[in-house]
Amino acid sequence: MFVEIKRRMISVPVMRFPDFFKFFEVACDASDIGIGGVLAQKGHPVAYFNEKLNNAKQKYSTYYKQFYAVIQALRYWRFIFFPDLKALKYIYSQKK
Repeated sequence: MFVEIKRRMISVPVMRFPDFFKFFEVACDASDIGIGGVLAQKGHPVAYFNEKLNNAKQKYSTYYKQFYAVIQALRYWRFIFFPDLKALKYIYSQKK
């Protein structure tokens, strides 16, 4: 009896050197216990950052956690952001 074994190829992102003549993309996200961000070019990661939230920051609403992730990413890199939370897309039109 012949048994065929299929090999699974696992694709993982490999960091690349930045090309300062091309646009950068920053994606940030927040969870209940931490925040993080990825700096990328054309879909390829260039750098990462993450931070564990202390007890006080873990009590923030999702909106404030996402916004805190953006602020922290600004401290690492100063680029254009595309947050995945729809409420943050309208941050400039809010009165507060």
